[in-house]
Amino acid sequence: MSKENKSINNKAIIAVLITLIGHSLGTGNAPSKFKAAVYAHAAIVPNDKTPVSRATALKVMEENLAVYQKQAREARKQAADILVFPEDGIYGMMFNRETVYPYLEYMPDPSIEAWIPCDDSDRYNDTEVQQALSCIAKEAQLYLVANIGDKQPCDPSHDPSCPRDGRYQYNTDVAYGPDGKFLAKYHKYNLFFEDQFDTPAPTPVYFDTPFGRFGMITCFDIIFRQPVIPLVEELNVTNIAFPTAWMDALPLFPAIGFHSSFARAHGVNFLAANIHLPQYRFDGSGLYSPDGARAFHYTSRVAGKGGPKLLIAEMDVIEPRATNSKTQSAKPGDEVDIISADSPDPQFQSSLFGDAYTFKALNKPNGKVAACQGKTCCELDYAIDANTFTKDELFAVGAFDGLHTLEGAYYMQNCALVKCVDAMNKSSCGSSTLTSSTVFTKMSLRGHFQTPYVYPQLVLSDSQGNLAVSGPGAWSFTGSAIETSASFRGSVLSALLVARDYGKDDNPQTDSGPCLAVSLLLLVSGLVGVALVWSLQAEG
Repeated sequence: MSKENKSINNKAIIAVLITLIGHSLGTGNAPSKFKAAVYAHAAIVPNDKTPVSRATALKVMEENLAVYQKQAREARKQAADILVFPEDGIYGMMFNRETVYPYLEYMPDPSIEAWIPCDDSDRYNDTEVQQALSCIAKEAQLYLVANIGDKQPCDPSHDPSCPRDGRYQYNTDVAYGPDGKFLAKYHKYNLFFEDQFDTPAPTPVYFDTPFGRFGMITCFDIIFRQPVIPLVEELNVTNIAFPTAWMDALPLFPAIGFHSSFARAHGVNFLAANIHLPQYRFDGSGLYSPDGARAFHYTSRVAGKGGPKLLIAEMDVIEPRATNSKTQSAKPGDEVDIISADSPDPQFQSSLFGDAYTFKALNKPNGKVAACQGKTCCELDYAIDANTFTKDELFAVGAFDGLHTLEGAYYMQNCALVKCVDAMNKSSCGSSTLTSSTVFTKMSLRGHFQTPYVYPQLVLSDSQGNLAVSGPGAWSFTGSAIETSASFRGSVLSALLVARDYGKDDNPQTDSGPCLAVSLLLLVSGLVGVALVWSLQAEG
């Protein structure tokens, strides 16, 4: 394809500049706030999954890039400082090694080579996507993060790890500055059934802005120690840019619940851009701060409403913490004063994704309920609006402490509040359900764990099947407890504290393989219920 025929014309992009008065990047002073944006993109994907020409691949990618350009212009009109696009947003998913190749581009190492692709388009061949992204960032005068594919040549005769086709292929996040400069690239380390890509070394990658340091990770990376824990604990990263293709599995594993829990646990801003294909359960984007969601987007598959959406929200600039500081969770072994159950009903067991949880039912509109298993004890102090307390809905507090064995082996601890599917059948506690009409006015969920890594989630529901997470101030996380505010009122679908003890080699490449990776992903996310069937062909 000739440069003259490109639908993303670099010269045209350069020619259109938008200027806003008082933009934080131009004030000359260190800002205390910045505006972040993510776009929930309904990717235009190729119909032909057989090997195609580079020209055919470019046509698909240019359609998606045209959407990116439009959204970047809108983000700039609203004074956004940074914009994140989803994983697989430029060419889709479901490729093998050969069919994805025409969509890949060679990328130099931005840490050793300065390059503005928009201004220097002839430096490398077949870099049309990089040129377009650079020009979009430059036109909109913002930081831009996107996900594309990187190809790096290698020689099998000299490199024993080099694939037989003589190239490494990587799932890659790229970052560009407001001047179009190529700032950073990150190769996804924790692949999720992505045979088309190679596994790189676990290298943490970040870039600096006037409003903070941003680390880049991709989708499945969030589950494991590498590379995200070193980013937040050792490299002073206070913001995470997170392109993802995240398959929602309600109620156990909604994107908005788990992604917001990471921001809470680690005290960072978390910019999650999910690909928007709700018909396949890829849903849920958001801008999350340490004290709650600033903006999120979830499409109800019951109501059938909601499409792709640009989210923009003002975020606080977070000052770097001392290095080697861990998440704000309680110290291992901290005692929690678990009260005695105030109900004569005994504890019972029910299956949650193949594991036997110990549950205690909530049989009154208010009170204190406790459940214990092994070294894990969980206490719920709650109050329900009496007008919504009904025998038609049953909630239970559950505890799990043990080795998960379904599709792999992994030790975890979990405190959870779950809505049971059938109020008359306690064995349904742990099965999948979508909505709740029970309104909680107070909730304190406390746990006793043996690890400092605890991830809190509180997911709400409405009558249309829309999931929601609370904004700032609705509840707090103290390291071992979720505490709602005095004004809290919501139809709770689930609440939990999931405790993780990261191992030195905690990643799917060194564990028991992809089956373990699937179960680990679902269980560590922690939202209570039986997981919906996870498509093994889906990108993570």
